[in-house]
Order: sequence, then structure tokens, then C-alpha cells
Amino acid sequence: MPRYTYECTNCGKIFDLDLSLKNHVKQTVCEKCDGDAVQIMVPGHGGVQDDHPAWIDDSVRGCLQDPAERPIESRTEYKRHLKDNGIVERA
Repeated sequence: MPRYTYECTNCGKIFDLDLSLKNHVKQTVCEKCDGDAVQIMVPGHGGVQDDHPAWIDDSVRGCLQDPAERPIESRTEYKRHLKDNGIVERA
């Protein structure tokens, strides 16, 4: 089961949730203060290595995108997708 990392926009707590792909959400409730928590990308959870279309495999694409969407094919599109969907990438 995939593990997703969230950060609370209210108290700053960072926590992980193990969710099936079916139950994955980009925003949830903080377990500490009940504030809004948004999904973040953290080192070690995969990520993008270069701008070649092969950087993203079908399992990652399935987590990030609806099957009806055009596949993400570059790092630039990936960054735009994260921003448009409120997912914060951590360095």
C-alpha cells in the first residue's frame, strides 16, 4: 500500500498515511490540530530524475493522474501538475 506524506498548513506537523490508490486524497485533516493538511513530496519517495518521458512509470502515473488525463511527459509538466493540484514538493 502506498505511503503518502502530508503537512498541516495550520501547525506544520508532517505525518504519513498508508492509503490505497482508490482512497488516496491530496488534502486531509491534520491528526494533531484538525487543520487542513496537504500532500507533500519528500526525498526518498521517488521523484523525478530528469526531463526524459521515461522518468515516470505507470504505477506513479496512476497515483498522480486520472486515467483520462494526457500523461505527464516532462519534469516541467510534473511540476505544473503538482502546483495545480496543491501538492507541495519538498527538497
